[in-house]
Amino acid sequence: MTKFNLVIFHTPKHQLLSDFTTIRGILSRKAPDIAVHVISSEVPVPKGFWREAAALPTLLFSPMPFDLDPRVRGARVFVKTIGKFEEARMLAEAGFPVPLTQKILRGTTLDERIWGPFTVIKPNMSYRGQGISLVRTRDVRWIDTKSLPISNPRHGQNLIAQQFIDTGPHTASYRVMTVLGQPIYAIKSTAVGSTAPLAMLNEGPIEIEVAANNTARRLVVVNEADIIDLARRIHSKLTHTPVMGIDIVRDHASGKPVVLELNSGGWTWHLSSEHGRKYQESDGLDLYGQFNALEVIAEALAKVTRRKAV
Repeated sequence: MTKFNLVIFHTPKHQLLSDFTTIRGILSRKAPDIAVHVISSEVPVPKGFWREAAALPTLLFSPMPFDLDPRVRGARVFVKTIGKFEEARMLAEAGFPVPLTQKILRGTTLDERIWGPFTVIKPNMSYRGQGISLVRTRDVRWIDTKSLPISNPRHGQNLIAQQFIDTGPHTASYRVMTVLGQPIYAIKSTAVGSTAPLAMLNEGPIEIEVAANNTARRLVVVNEADIIDLARRIHSKLTHTPVMGIDIVRDHASGKPVVLELNSGGWTWHLSSEHGRKYQESDGLDLYGQFNALEVIAEALAKVTRRKAV
């Protein structure tokens, strides 16, 4: 007997529709108490759909920001866009290993004795590593980003400083996608080219791109237990958004993992986004198969629907 509705919102180019129709098929077999409806932003909602759906407790799920009439009944489990500074604050308050992170305001200067000689500058809302660079800590200063060319990824952005974590001669980072607290895949991105030892740089100002996803790189699926466990613990404690693309690095000197950001605001469903499908093909990755992605997502959605639907 059907007791609940689960409505999944699909955004073309950012997810394949087949992800959600497959999840619907899984739940029709494993959770017959949940009626699953998939709504694509390309297709008008059938007339009378929301009135009929209101007859049952309903959960609304979207892995992307979605503007929905507030009169529609249902518990909204949508991604929540917050900046990288706020993510770092939340991580630190929850006790997770995160680099020192600070807004760059008028008059900001950083103490090298605390921050070290190098610091990472990034836009608070950066995308795919754009606008992220390494500078000397002594050179960190506020700039009017509105004066930058519109094509500059820092244009009009608030900038933040983040303590530099040295990942070794080849810049490397991990991305763990999580949905409702469950790891869906884990990959490692390693820059093809090596970086010169920082101690060998001249004493002048520097600005070096350091995001491993904004340069030529190799991608591999990984199953490093401490990385995956850290991602699981983060999403089980920070539940403000249902889908995360958690970026983690490993400190080259200590070997310990450090969390950089969560990408809380969506744009991270790289199981089937256009971006994700391109790098899966070029690097020969199977992100669906690593942890049986769609089965795991279906089970997580069933649990949250039974718990939160209204």
